[in-house]
Formats: sequence, structure tokens, C-alpha cells
Amino acid sequence: MTTGDTFPVVVGICLDAEAIWLNKIGADERRPIMLSNGTYAIREGLAPLLDLLTDREVAATFYVPGITADRYPDAVRSIAARGHEIASHTYDHRSALGRTREAERADLLAGIDALERITGTRPTTWRSASWEFSDHTLDLLLEAGVTCSANYHDTARPYRHRRDGVALPLVELPVQWFLADAPYFLYDGALPGRIPRAAADAHAVWAEEFIALYEDRPGAFFHLTLHVQLIGHAGRLRMLARFLDLIREHGRARFMTAAELAATVP
Repeated sequence: MTTGDTFPVVVGICLDAEAIWLNKIGADERRPIMLSNGTYAIREGLAPLLDLLTDREVAATFYVPGITADRYPDAVRSIAARGHEIASHTYDHRSALGRTREAERADLLAGIDALERITGTRPTTWRSASWEFSDHTLDLLLEAGVTCSANYHDTARPYRHRRDGVALPLVELPVQWFLADAPYFLYDGALPGRIPRAAADAHAVWAEEFIALYEDRPGAFFHLTLHVQLIGHAGRLRMLARFLDLIREHGRARFMTAAELAATVP
């Protein structure tokens, strides 16, 4: 694993667009205003976010549901053209919990196939729709050739999944809810007791944890989780620029895609 003089930083970005909102709408409902929250990612959020990443020389990993890729193939191509990793985020952005093994497998493969059709490259990094596994997920990921997962919350260090003491060809890059933008910014007008937070609040928490991991936890890495439709607003992008600048001020910090970091894990 990458150690010593390097402190890996992975920026994982979900391009969910409308997919995350479709799950909140009944089969017979029409909710164009709710869906428009996701459309913002494509119309307004993505281009300035890509420009910011280019300006700060950050290669990120973009997690794209297959349904989003099919709707917006040019957006996926624009991300790949900037040198970012394209990773799978299921097909329809629905939880695997409660699905049959066959239905979960079909969704997993459909999500991967959709991205391969557009980019010509089969993704090997995967994130679930809900940061949750079913009893079948691990085996299905191995069967599908996925080699990097970004779902578990159990450590601050990358590790390889194991079964019966034997290392598996699947690396886990753990995440944390407080290092994601959703707890601060996700709001649909009907979440009891919840209001959007100031961008400065997210910056304070992320900076505090980054510095502590950098200084206190040998072998650790920093894993940020963003959503284009949330972080892609003007004030929040300014905050993200300040945070990326903070990371760049630390000499051992190295931005890596998920696949790049996973390749260093023995």
C-alpha cells in the first residue's frame, strides 16, 4: 500500500442527476420540480466543477448510475475527456436490499455495461446506491470483475476484502458520512427537522479531519464524497476550491483516483 511520504486523497463524485430523485416518486406520480434538482447537475453544476478540478490538478473518480449515463452520454464523455476515472454506481440507483440475487446481478451488470458502451472502457470501481451490501453483493462484484469498492465505513485505511482468511481481488476504500456533502446540503423540502447547512460548516469538518488524519494516522488516507447537484452551486464551489487549496498546501498529500489507490494495496 502507498505509505511513507505519500498521503493519498481520493475525491469521489456522484453524478446521480435525476436518478436519486426517481426513487422518491411513485410509479403514477409526475414530479418535474423534484426531478429538476437532479437536472441541475447536468445544466449548471458539472462544467464549473470540471473546470475547478482541472485548475487544481485533481483527478477524481466519478460514480455514474447507468440510467444517468444513458440519459446524458455527452456528460460522461466530458468527464472521461478530462482524465477522470468513470466508476459504476448501479444502474437505477436503487438499494440492493430486498432484491433477489438475479435482480441485483442484472442491475449491477447493466450499470457497468452502460458506461462501457459510452467510454469504451469497462469500469472496475463500484459504489452502491445506498452504501449498503446485500448477502449477495460481494460475490456479484467478484463475478463482475470489480476490483475496487467505495462503500464500507469501518476504517480510515484501504484494505483488501478477505474470506476465510484469504485475500480477495477486491479492495475497499472506506468512506464516512461526515466526509460527504449530502449531510450538509441534501434537502427536498420534506425532511423533518433538516435544513441545508452553510458551506463553511462542511469545510470546517472536512478540514479538521483531513489535518488530523494527515498528522496522526500513519497509513490512512482521505476520502471525500461529493454529488454534482449538491456541490455544484456557486458558493459551495468556492468552498471546495478553498478546501482543495488546503490539501495542496500539505506536501505529502497526493490526489489519486480510486483505481490508482486500489492498485497500491497488497
